[in-house]
Amino acid sequence: MKEAVFAVVYPDIGTFEAHAEEVLTMLPDTRAFPGCIEAHVGLHRERWEIAVFHLWETPEHLNRYLDWRAERGDLDARSATMRREQDFRTYSVP
Repeated sequence: MKEAVFAVVYPDIGTFEAHAEEVLTMLPDTRAFPGCIEAHVGLHRERWEIAVFHLWETPEHLNRYLDWRAERGDLDARSATMRREQDFRTYSVP
């Protein structure tokens, strides 16, 4: 069964543009990661929010991707400049 990810990231207002640029820079690697069907990022500059959507072939593919990002330090680097914890949800897609 496929797995969808929806995340809303809340960067510090002063680091929003740099944070958004870094998330957009990560997008090609996400799309190329084994099991990724699609990945998108949306920006809302008035609310200072970044929305992330991924669709994965299986939950296991998603977990491998998240482990890879964590091992590289990508997730900690993004967390360091957030004004509040991100909303992160996954859903099974029949």
